[in-house]
Amino acid sequence: MNVITPDQRRAAAEAGNAPVELADPQTGDSFVLARADVFRRMRELLEDREDRLEHEAWATLARRARGGWAADNPY
Repeated sequence: MNVITPDQRRAAAEAGNAPVELADPQTGDSFVLARADVFRRMRELLEDREDRLEHEAWATLARRARGGWAADNPY
C-alpha cells in the first residue's frame, strides 16, 4: 500500500469528505484522492446502478420479443 504525502494529507483534511483532485505534472494525468470508505460506497452505488441497467435492458428485450411473437401469432 502506498503512503500519502504530507501535502496530500493536508489537502484531504481541508476537503473533509469531498474528494481531492491531484495532477501529475509529468504526464498531465489527473487523479482523485478519496477516503477508502467513500470510494467503497461510490463503487457499490455504481455496481448497483449497472446491475439495475442490465436488468432493465433484459426486461426491455423480453417485452419486445413477446410483442413480436404476439404480432406474428394471433390467437
